[in-house]
Amino acid sequence: MMRSLSLRHSLFRILLGSTVLTAGLILLSVWNATDDLVQQNLEKELAIDTNILQHIVEERTKALYASTKALSTAYEFRAAFASYDPPTINSALQTMDARQDFDFLVMLNLQDETITSFPDNILVSGDRSFGERYRNIDPSEITRDYVFMNDTLYHAVVAPVAAPRVIGYLGAAFALDDNFLALLSEVVQAEVIITSDDNSARVLNSSLPHDFAARLIVRSDREINWFRIMAQDESLYEVRELELPGIDHIPVKIRIALDVSEQYLSVLDLQTVVIVIALGIIVLSLAISMVLARRVSTPVNQLVTAVNEIAEGHYQEPVKSDDRVSEIGELARAFNTMQARIRSREDHILFQAQHDMLSGLYNRHFVEEKLNQRLDAGETLQILGINIMGIRTINDLYGYTTGDFCIKTMAQRTLSWPGMAARLAGGDFLFVPDVPLDETAIDAFRQQLEAPVEFDGLVIPMKVFFAHLSCPSDGDTTEEVFRKINILSDESKQHDHWLIAFKEEMQTKYLRRLTIITELKKVLTGDQTELSMVYQPKVHLQTNRVCSVEALIRWNSASLGFVPPDEFIGIAEQAGLIEQVTTWVLERTLDDLAGFRQQGYVFSVAINLSTQDIQRPELMQSLAEKIAAKGLTPSDVELEITESDLVEDAALAIRNLNTLKAMGFHFAIDDFGTGYSSLAYLKTLPVQTIKIDKSFVLKLASDDSDQQIVRTVLNLAAVFHLCVVAEGVEDERSLQILKDGGCDIAQGYFISRPLTVPAMYEWLGSTHYGIQRTETT
Repeated sequence: MMRSLSLRHSLFRILLGSTVLTAGLILLSVWNATDDLVQQNLEKELAIDTNILQHIVEERTKALYASTKALSTAYEFRAAFASYDPPTINSALQTMDARQDFDFLVMLNLQDETITSFPDNILVSGDRSFGERYRNIDPSEITRDYVFMNDTLYHAVVAPVAAPRVIGYLGAAFALDDNFLALLSEVVQAEVIITSDDNSARVLNSSLPHDFAARLIVRSDREINWFRIMAQDESLYEVRELELPGIDHIPVKIRIALDVSEQYLSVLDLQTVVIVIALGIIVLSLAISMVLARRVSTPVNQLVTAVNEIAEGHYQEPVKSDDRVSEIGELARAFNTMQARIRSREDHILFQAQHDMLSGLYNRHFVEEKLNQRLDAGETLQILGINIMGIRTINDLYGYTTGDFCIKTMAQRTLSWPGMAARLAGGDFLFVPDVPLDETAIDAFRQQLEAPVEFDGLVIPMKVFFAHLSCPSDGDTTEEVFRKINILSDESKQHDHWLIAFKEEMQTKYLRRLTIITELKKVLTGDQTELSMVYQPKVHLQTNRVCSVEALIRWNSASLGFVPPDEFIGIAEQAGLIEQVTTWVLERTLDDLAGFRQQGYVFSVAINLSTQDIQRPELMQSLAEKIAAKGLTPSDVELEITESDLVEDAALAIRNLNTLKAMGFHFAIDDFGTGYSSLAYLKTLPVQTIKIDKSFVLKLASDDSDQQIVRTVLNLAAVFHLCVVAEGVEDERSLQILKDGGCDIAQGYFISRPLTVPAMYEWLGSTHYGIQRTETT
């Protein structure tokens, strides 16, 4: 994985790299420009040197031409030449050579054969004579030509000798040898080298030592570069081939070698200056880069540190900005804005995480954490559980907006007391006072909370219950505290007391309630034989015959034993299981009633419904469908409703009961006389029957007050033309009193205890209360 670089190092590298690249490009440009200038100057010098060399050769040739012409026309020379006497001719030639700067003289006959020469070594040159090598001898005029003999290049002039007719030719030449080339070199300020025109390029003559000249020829193809200049290479020469007119037939090459070391050394000096300047610029740029990198990276590092602090949840310190770099200053301000928004958002999220959004109090999770901390620290705490009674009723009657306003108002009232307050759920609050409150202070607290709430023209009465815990004696964990508050809440509903302190026996009772709920759930969700139905006969007192039976549920639990209906029905209602219980009771009772019908018994059956049942129209519709499916009619079923159930939502109950009455169902008010509004219900409820509560019947034979109450109820029923059922008949005298008072129907242990279906069949077959059976097919 490639290692990442810091911003400071990156900026430093960019700035330094840019400077070095710029300096390098400048050096390269200077080198190229200087090299081009040197090459241009070199070409000019070579052109000048070539012209000078050609001019010198031309002038030398002209002098040779004039001397040859003068000698060939001299009388003495022509006389000596005409004698064809070699000693005489040689004497004349020596005299001429002494006076002229010739390298050799030669006499040729008309057949171009050598007669004599001076010096005599040119008489024969290899396998060819001078006359054979000289290309353009003309008897009518003086000619000139280059001749290559004895590895030396000569420039020769040949003049005809006439006496008066042409009798032969006089040739004169000068050699382009080392001495001549050295003289040329001094004039043209360049070295002249003559080499063989073959692959060996052998040096024939040169103004330089031949071995050095040979090295120059070999290295002439090498490019002159900076390294050769720095190494002060001795062969820093530019070598060019020279083209002389009339030499193209000679197997030699003439080269001019120009020493360029001085030019390039001057370039080297210039480049050295440039390099020194570049190095100075680089050092300066390095310092500037470090300063700029630090100037940029320092605030960036500060931003990185600040962002890391933000990432760790520290939002208090603002990011320090460096306004010297405007972009970084803007970035720092943007970070500060972001930090403020994050802090605000986190504060909001934290508030939401710690508080109940409706009431503004702490929520259950946060107060649980706080309580655990304080309990773990060994603090002694007074904990008050506050239950606002009837919040659900307020929501149903006035709407959730009104209910929410009541909760907010109660929360504000709670916050007026010093301490820690939380909303656990619904209308359940928890309050931990800073200083423990005595009962008088708690009562003042209660009175403040129970002040009516005014909202949208409504005046809503409030009622609260306080659960009192002293911790850690009553609980050293929040789980235990919450559980015991729930226990006290149940106790308050049963005993109707506004302040209850925890007692250990309450927990035993509460645990039994939890066990009942758990076991009842198992029974209702699986195949079970624990639940059963029994039926208690009702006898019509005018006919003394069974006219109906009351369906009663029984539960013989495998783990709890017999559980009284009065105990588990109330628990089922609170636990939300009553719908399942009612469904099971309806199905089982209708099955049993259908069985009685098949056996010819025509009595009806009374079924108890809870407050939750009569508030569910869909359950009533399901009941009608089940009755029809069994071949029964609604008149075969009488629905008994407890008076206290009607109080909770009388309007809804009356509406649903009227719907059921229209379907053909009959209704009875159970436990009549124990509620608050019995007389009012007689006017509004669609009931046909009232049941006198057994508490007024059990001691009817001996209690005058009970007798007076029963007579009053019977008289009241007569006024409203209602059927009266007395339950709890335990003796014959009580039964007789009821008959005499005009009671219609009686039930109780004196007549029969509740019976299972088989026992019911047996009882019906043997009792004197038996009824006439219809014929069955």
